[in-house]
Amino acid sequence: MPELSVLLVTYNSGRHIDACLESLLQALDGIDSEILVHDNGSTDDTLDRLRRYPQAAVEEGTTNLGFAAACNLLGQRSRGRYLWFLNPDTKVHAAAARRLVEAADQRPDAGLYGARTITPGGRTVMASAQGRMTLWSLMCFATGMTTLAPSRRWSDPESMPGWDRLTSRPVPALSGGALMVGRDAWLRLGGFDSRYFMYAEDIDLCQRARRAGFLPYFVSEAIVEHEVGGSSSAGGKLVLLHRGKVTFLKKLWPPWQAYIGVHLLLAGVALRAAASRVGLFPESPGRSSGSAWQEAWRRRDEWRLGWEGAAE
Repeated sequence: MPELSVLLVTYNSGRHIDACLESLLQALDGIDSEILVHDNGSTDDTLDRLRRYPQAAVEEGTTNLGFAAACNLLGQRSRGRYLWFLNPDTKVHAAAARRLVEAADQRPDAGLYGARTITPGGRTVMASAQGRMTLWSLMCFATGMTTLAPSRRWSDPESMPGWDRLTSRPVPALSGGALMVGRDAWLRLGGFDSRYFMYAEDIDLCQRARRAGFLPYFVSEAIVEHEVGGSSSAGGKLVLLHRGKVTFLKKLWPPWQAYIGVHLLLAGVALRAAASRVGLFPESPGRSSGSAWQEAWRRRDEWRLGWEGAAE
């Protein structure tokens, strides 16, 4: 049994995969590990590039299963004590894998362990660790308070303001872009819920982990670089993100709370779309653009019901 299984899902990841694997191989030096890849039917040169790395065992899919379902396939194939799900557009710092394993050995009660994500410029991505989604947090989103007062705990609780992510601690939710899961926790939780095509499957897993008695743990010394700037401003990503959030609400909240929560999400997107049209939407690094919110509002029928089958 290897100590660590590193699991990557690729889809048209050709321009990123070399940098990811080169950094990963350095980070795994001295660790008994395996690298497993599932490709979701890439049409670019991803598979050609992957074949240059005999250290990675690649499964070539013919269709795009989505992130959660492909991760579950990788989990079934893996043999490691720990399963590290890693985005293919990341660069792993040299000590990241070692720090995650050390934290897991010291905190077996956590079950889930998250790395600290930084941008290529060195800015910490606060979404590496998040607070709980609640009716209050969604009310703050719906009324625009999360945008107008982003550094206040009362107005933006999901972002956990006041904590710079430079210390390690238990948290309500971790990002799935560099998430390590102990095998016992993975088996007890049954992996990701494959109803999520992508986005929010990580907060779903963390919520179920907490309900099962685990304490998801953020490891600040485990650093992974991720290019989040470009895609974070795309309207298509907001559509997928909110479709995942709606699925989360319908699945894990009581029906009356989920109903209110979904309408608060709709109100928040509508507010940002309207404000951006009249030039009132504040732009800042790491925040989705006004045009992205307008697109998300135009496409609201694509996400307001969640992924198919979420209600059941």
